[in-house]
Amino acid sequence: MSEQEFRLANGERMTRSTRYRTVPNAERVSGADVIFGEDGDRSLLGATTLESLGLALDPLKRELRPIPMVL
Repeated sequence: MSEQEFRLANGERMTRSTRYRTVPNAERVSGADVIFGEDGDRSLLGATTLESLGLALDPLKRELRPIPMVL
């Protein structure tokens, strides 16, 4: 695990632990940088990992769905 500094939209800086993780699913094994949030952090941090895996949450069906990868 390592520490990395992040800058928020309001200019505030914060340091969080990060790690690269492999994530197996039914079709392939992917990898993503994971940022470990702390109490009080916003859930937006999790969106980065889902997008890098080519997934998005369908809020109506409450399930993950594939999305096109962007280069």
